[in-house]
Amino acid sequence: MSASLPAEASGEAQALAALGNALERLGAGSARRLAEVAVLAHAFPRWAAWLSEGSGTWTAARPAGSMPPGPEAPMVWVRADTAGELANLMHAADARWPTHGRGVPGTGE
Repeated sequence: MSASLPAEASGEAQALAALGNALERLGAGSARRLAEVAVLAHAFPRWAAWLSEGSGTWTAARPAGSMPPGPEAPMVWVRADTAGELANLMHAADARWPTHGRGVPGTGE
């Protein structure tokens, strides 16, 4: 299952596609998903990302602001068919709704 990405895809999305394609050629589909989750966790530390087992849809969520996640906290949610598409959506959400705090993406810290 080779992923084709638009030229404007983020570096994270391009890295995920290349890694995933290489692992898929080796017949390591489950290793591919583990690697994709690891790359997403590293590139987007404020986000929780997962692959739904039944639907195969990637989902990610993070607090909409600087408050920690909780029942009353507004959250940003994104969904995509591939990890690369999810990375692009996460990147776009970080640009549109930046968080504030030490070491948080979108703050320059």
